[in-house]
Amino acid sequence: MENFKDYAVASIVICAIAMCGAAKSTMVEPKFAYGVFSSLSDSLNTEQFIQQMSVGSGKEINLSKLAKEKTKNSRIRDYAIKVMDACILANSDLKPLAEAKKMILADSTSVEPNQIQAKLEKSKGAEFDKKYLAATIDHHNQMIVMLEKGTMSPDTTVVSLAAKFLLVWRRNLEGAKFLSKSIRDGKMVADSLPKEE
Repeated sequence: MENFKDYAVASIVICAIAMCGAAKSTMVEPKFAYGVFSSLSDSLNTEQFIQQMSVGSGKEINLSKLAKEKTKNSRIRDYAIKVMDACILANSDLKPLAEAKKMILADSTSVEPNQIQAKLEKSKGAEFDKKYLAATIDHHNQMIVMLEKGTMSPDTTVVSLAAKFLLVWRRNLEGAKFLSKSIRDGKMVADSLPKEE
């Protein structure tokens, strides 16, 4: 009987260790390159969503302002303006929610420049265009991860806003990918951006 108890305890310990190992191996951590995403949970509460959405939008506005000033490519300039407009509209939609929670939205002036933005400021011409598109693709992917978490929020207002913004960010991501693939030797080779639905 004593041996059976030892065997049972050992079996339970081994199972527990195996389960913990399996849980760790399947956990995927999101990227934290911009310091925007601070939660590993599957959803966001209202305050987290407001903060992360406004900081992320501020960072995208800063990147796009830089692209608008530095690029010589009219399609990239138009794309940057489109991204800025989307971020401004997102912050406008967030404002009532932030006011209800007595929160101040981050904006492009309150968001600290990061290393990527500093590198972009030193780049010129086709090198700038490639680096800008790579940075915006990376940031859009991060924002989409955050927005997907927002769609699982217990707050129905957050779910609605996250779903709305998710469509915009996915469409803009496709636009950035299209532009990125269209640049060869510093020149655009494709005729037009993909049509919006």
